[in-house]
Amino acid sequence: MEEHQRILAVDDAPDNLTLLERMLKRQGFDVLKASSGKECLALSASEHPDLIVLDVAMPVMNGFETLKYLKANEITKDIPVIILTANSKDAKSIEEGFSLGADEYLTKPIDQDELIARVRSILRVVKAEREVEQLKADFQSMLVHDLRSPLSVIIGVLQLGARGDLDRNPSERKEFMHSALETSQRMLGLINDILDVAKIEAGKIQINKQPNDLNAIIGGAVGRLKLLAREKEINLRVEQTEDIMICECDSGKIDQVVTNLLSNAIKFTPNNGEIVIRIYRQAFGEETAGLKGEYIALDVSDTGVGISMEELPLIFDRYRQAKNAKGTAHKGTGLGLTIVKRISEAHGGRVFVESSLGKGTKFTVLIPDGVKD
Repeated sequence: MEEHQRILAVDDAPDNLTLLERMLKRQGFDVLKASSGKECLALSASEHPDLIVLDVAMPVMNGFETLKYLKANEITKDIPVIILTANSKDAKSIEEGFSLGADEYLTKPIDQDELIARVRSILRVVKAEREVEQLKADFQSMLVHDLRSPLSVIIGVLQLGARGDLDRNPSERKEFMHSALETSQRMLGLINDILDVAKIEAGKIQINKQPNDLNAIIGGAVGRLKLLAREKEINLRVEQTEDIMICECDSGKIDQVVTNLLSNAIKFTPNNGEIVIRIYRQAFGEETAGLKGEYIALDVSDTGVGISMEELPLIFDRYRQAKNAKGTAHKGTGLGLTIVKRISEAHGGRVFVESSLGKGTKFTVLIPDGVKD
């Protein structure tokens, strides 16, 4: 929350410093004060404020020198800095400030509305960057765990087999081998997700469009996952028209979309729940949300835990999992829905989501109907 964010105001003129303090405190910020460059460096290192508002014209150590030391110090180099200049036409000073690492500049006399707008803008960016860094750190931690744990299972089975411990009981050997196979497949899926996202981000995703029957693609994905649904006694239904749903698409990539959506639905739907897959044609006469023309629509609806309204806009972000998903027994990379979104868009389509906490979620994928009868 912004009321907990601390800003260090630096100015050698007591009146200016008091004015800055009042402006910032009035907006709910905590304010630290420094009257010299040396004091600024000491406070920045010890208190690590969220933002520094730094005056340029100070004796002994001016603002530029102070900024230079701030950016050279590992402890303070990432703290954003707004520099204050006395002359709006002093382009050389402004350029020097930016070259040393300043994030913004303001001219005196200070306009309160402009100051607060710049401060809030920078702090929003900083907060977003920190959230992404935390997500990456959480993802890396999860990744190490999710690779180490299955490897331990596989190694354990191989050690038993190498010692001959499984030779005496064929049924037990079959059970252990099946467990190792399933574990290997989960690892491969995790690695493939990581590689796919890397390709997508590098702009190297390749879509090989051919006429394909989406009914057949959906049937294949359902066939592979129906056992998982059966284990949780989930009613898995496919609703489709009798039409042959042929469209220009990459069958492997669309299979990946369907598999990811179904896997998520099974993971986050409790026992005795229901998942419904629908496929149908939909036309957009007028351009709606970037859509125009005829599409084949795929709905995957479940009676699962649902997603809050606050988190819905974020679920397609990399490494992101909804908070309610984190509390389940099933963990994931947070990459599956990113892949769904990017593949859909690479086909010229879109993906939409509707959800209600405790009631369930519906994903709708739209793919252009490129093949005419």
